Amino acid sequence: MHLVLRLELPADARLLPMTRRAMEEYLAEAGLGADERADLVLALDEACANVIRHAFPGRSGRLRVGAEVLAGEVSVLVEDDGVGFDSAVPRPAPGLYDTSGRGLGIIRQLMTSVELESPTEDGGTRVVMRKTLDGRSPPAATLAH
Repeated sequence: MHLVLRLELPADARLLPMTRRAMEEYLAEAGLGADERADLVLALDEACANVIRHAFPGRSGRLRVGAEVLAGEVSVLVEDDGVGFDSAVPRPAPGLYDTSGRGLGIIRQLMTSVELESPTEDGGTRVVMRKTLDGRSPPAATLAH
């Protein structure tokens, strides 16, 4: 059985719990262990939160989420048609109690690889996160967007 998760939803923080549950259920159905699911759900949550906070200043927008488990690897896609950002520009160091601005760093620690494109050809941002499962080698296939 081959399962692929695809969601398109408003960029609204109230939908984050539903998005996390959908990913958790998808990953459980695909047979991933609790630790792997927790890492992937946290990375997804951070990427979606970044879209909600930054992609659509002063207006509403939509985000797309995709996930696929293939041959020992999970690929997770989060993309939007928002304003994009320049990942090369350093952000100011957060204060001692400020957790904002750490999402991409958390994602990079949890995943095997992170590809970031902003702006995309159509504007917005695309993040593709990959995690190798149980030390198995990743497949040649990539996540379609």
